[in-house]
Amino acid sequence: MYDNTATYENIKHRSLLHVPSASATQPCVNDCFENLIISTERVFEILGKSPAGKVTFEQSEQGDARRQLLHVEKVAIENKRLQKTSEASYIESITFQLHDIIVEEMSEYLKDTSGVISNLLNLPSNLGVLLDALTVRACSVSKLEPIIATIPWLVEELTSIVNTPRFRRKDPRGRIIIVETLRTALSFLGIENLRLLIPSLIVKRATPQITDPYPLIKQKLSSYSTGVAITAQHIAIAQGINKRDAYMLGMLSNLGRCAVIRLYFRMFDKVQLHLLQECQKDKELKRHDALVKIVPSANHLIALQQSFADALTADILDELSLKRLFISPAMRAIADSPHAEPSVLSDTLSQARVYAQVRALHQTKLTDAKTAKLALSALKYPQGILAKLKNVDIFTLPLVKSYAED
Repeated sequence: MYDNTATYENIKHRSLLHVPSASATQPCVNDCFENLIISTERVFEILGKSPAGKVTFEQSEQGDARRQLLHVEKVAIENKRLQKTSEASYIESITFQLHDIIVEEMSEYLKDTSGVISNLLNLPSNLGVLLDALTVRACSVSKLEPIIATIPWLVEELTSIVNTPRFRRKDPRGRIIIVETLRTALSFLGIENLRLLIPSLIVKRATPQITDPYPLIKQKLSSYSTGVAITAQHIAIAQGINKRDAYMLGMLSNLGRCAVIRLYFRMFDKVQLHLLQECQKDKELKRHDALVKIVPSANHLIALQQSFADALTADILDELSLKRLFISPAMRAIADSPHAEPSVLSDTLSQARVYAQVRALHQTKLTDAKTAKLALSALKYPQGILAKLKNVDIFTLPLVKSYAED
């Protein structure tokens, strides 16, 4: 049994709060963004809007036909509606039973931080060593190569990137140079690019790939991670603090979110299958039919992220035993807020997150100037930084073509 009853009750409460409702008060930027990661349609519902081109019921032929129904047909439809309402209520109760078990198992699983890193996020045991090596001023290809060589998927990613048109080089005869060795790939990419690329590739590795019925989660989460990292870097420069630490913290701050999302979908499939097998064994047909109709819950997924993600990220950074990258205390301050003592770096992350959320919502025209201004004014951004960020593409890594390095 899970022993954190308060956390579990909080998840149940939050899962109910995040049901999209046009009749609710105007949602804040964070609520809209949390739903945006799941699906754009959810945000439209929360805001009481219709996507462009969508035909409302009142405008449709179905609406015209409905208004012309005879009284007998109306009664029949009302009976069907009541029946569906009763069925929906039963399915909802089974949904909560299923999620009781999921929350219990997730709570237990997430206690094993080293297992989360290696088995859930598929990240290497020497990740902390790699991140430390990237951080120091004396970082070089010769120091990175032996570490990266032990991580096959990272070697493959970097080799693939260096052979793209953006970084492709030609020999004196004009022939394209195909890079096949790790050392050449690292040299062609350059240290500054590697400092941006490698943390991004780590998050890409951790990002869940299969999230049906919400297939766009991975794209939105990847874009958000980049947005937070680039924004944090610019804010750090304005604050006069280490921009590399800020970038790393911004990018890696979503590792806990990645883990929670991955684990939720894994546990959903596992628990649902187990309960279906129980129903077949006990011949509970009604419960079996209800379970078959249940799909992963966006409301529970959002609530689980809000309850576990930041604390899990802090646990992961602690587990990495970073010696030269000083970002763990800032992440812990974010996770333990409002009880922890904030720092300039933790404030930078909070500011970067809100700004990236506003920009993401603005891209899809899902926030207005008043709501955005209210969210941003709640945080004390450095003088002039918001005006500067308007001209920065925060969702794209600022990679540059570099000369070969040793």
